[in-house]
Amino acid sequence: MSKPEAFIFDLDGTLVDALPDIQANANRALKSLGYELQLSLDETRPHVGGGAQKLAANVLGKPMDDPDTMALYHAFADIYEQHPADFSRPFPGVMETLEELRKRRIPMSCVTAKPAKARIRVLDALGITDYLTLALSPEDGFAKKPAPDMLLECCRVMGVKPEHTVMVGDTRFDIEAGFNAGCHSVCYCEHGYQPLPEEFEGRVVRLKHFRDLLDLL
Repeated sequence: MSKPEAFIFDLDGTLVDALPDIQANANRALKSLGYELQLSLDETRPHVGGGAQKLAANVLGKPMDDPDTMALYHAFADIYEQHPADFSRPFPGVMETLEELRKRRIPMSCVTAKPAKARIRVLDALGITDYLTLALSPEDGFAKKPAPDMLLECCRVMGVKPEHTVMVGDTRFDIEAGFNAGCHSVCYCEHGYQPLPEEFEGRVVRLKHFRDLLDLL
């Protein structure tokens, strides 16, 4: 297999351990709307990866377009913009790997379900923005993962074909998006928030440590 020419990363659970901020901001949003419910880290974890609106729907047990779901989603997004990275940190090996890829002049992008304003604030706060050619959220006008739309746009802007690009993520949505885009390979981060679905065993590159990405080069 040829060496990859570009990388696309998911954000939460892949580049950044954002679970504590997601929990804190979800609880702030719930409290602001008068709910007594407060989530633990373990209760928050299964809801990460599908976007804030899906999180709101799952937490309340209501449809995605329910008015209560939308109210919680908007409250969460607004609060997240004010508290983007109180507790979030890059996972071990992330910054060193990004620096090495930049030294090799390999373009990188980020695709996430996180609301766009929060995405910008998190990437800026943690010093990741400057490594990226492009970062996209569905709010930028693209279908959510597992649709390949955001990945294909990143490839277009980076000037690299999908079949020469690696997708790196930690959820089913990331893996399926990589396959749907026709990526060179798809990597699964074992430090992420979701277990690898059985049907993808043997079809993805497992990353025990983020620096293992460099082995692909």
